[in-house]
Amino acid sequence: MRILSRYFLASYLTLFVSILASATVAIMVIEMMLNFDDILDRHEGIKGIATYLFLRVPAYYLRDLLPVTSFAAVFFALGLPARAHEITAIKSGGISPQRTVVPLLCAAALLSVVALLLNESVVLKATREWSRIQNPGGEITFRQGSFWYHRGDSIYNVQHADSQTRTLHGVSVFELSPTGRLIKSVKSERVEVREGNRWRFNGAVERTFDPSDPAAPPQTRQLVTLDRDVASERDLALLDESAKTLSLRDLYDYIAVQVSDGRDAEKYRAMFHARLAEPVTVLLFALLAIPLGLAVERNRSLATSALLGIVIIGIFYTLRTTVDVFAAGGVSAAVAGPWMNMLVFFGFGGVQLARVPR
Repeated sequence: MRILSRYFLASYLTLFVSILASATVAIMVIEMMLNFDDILDRHEGIKGIATYLFLRVPAYYLRDLLPVTSFAAVFFALGLPARAHEITAIKSGGISPQRTVVPLLCAAALLSVVALLLNESVVLKATREWSRIQNPGGEITFRQGSFWYHRGDSIYNVQHADSQTRTLHGVSVFELSPTGRLIKSVKSERVEVREGNRWRFNGAVERTFDPSDPAAPPQTRQLVTLDRDVASERDLALLDESAKTLSLRDLYDYIAVQVSDGRDAEKYRAMFHARLAEPVTVLLFALLAIPLGLAVERNRSLATSALLGIVIIGIFYTLRTTVDVFAAGGVSAAVAGPWMNMLVFFGFGGVQLARVPR
């Protein structure tokens, strides 16, 4: 049995690496074909092309590429031996298929942990760097539960941004002189983003500082409303999207700040649980592929089982997308959505595996 375990385990891992590498190269080629003009417009030569590809592919594709690769690797690791009657020979020796696939599930569980580590390191770094390149002139950082956005001679501190309602909460704006000294600050608990670059500060406190006399007290004005040209709607969208580039730990802290301030954090709770559940898909897809690979022994066709697998994966991603839509709208039930989706498909895969003839 140990020989069989090593055989299937080596087959799965070899196929996983090979398929992942091949798929990555294929995606890079397609990206170059579709966006070649955009790449050339950067005027950075080979370095620019490499930067584009090695940032865009992890940022946009790696999260979903790992579970799909896991599915394909398990499917071929079992489907090819099944078509060659190797599974029949194993069963003739008194070894059940369910026992044979245990090493594959253990390896997939380990790869789920690896996927989590990659998502929290390589993918996040690539996403942040890609966002910085796509939006030059502004840099968003996360510290102490809020976002800091530096653009030009101004620094913005925003505790919460909502592009759907075009509002910001807990806003501070710091204007700097060309030498870097603070010359003015504006603080408001609620800001409305209006047409153009106009921000309306409600209950604003404006302080003006004399850069030539740092020891002088600031001039303070308390205003009911204040309209100012601050930043564009695109900047607001960046602030709202920046929560997606937070690590799980920072996202957890951000949710805690939102709750302590009495704000609705359901959208970010759903985002947290979706990110946490995402790596488990590597194990789930491996489980779903096992019965399909073993079914090749009966139907003698890799294509039939593969098409059924594509349908199952399509249904999974359709349901996940539906959950994401509800989550973006702040629906409370969407928080548990990723786990419920996982549970349904784990149950389906487990039942199908149990029904495989021994």
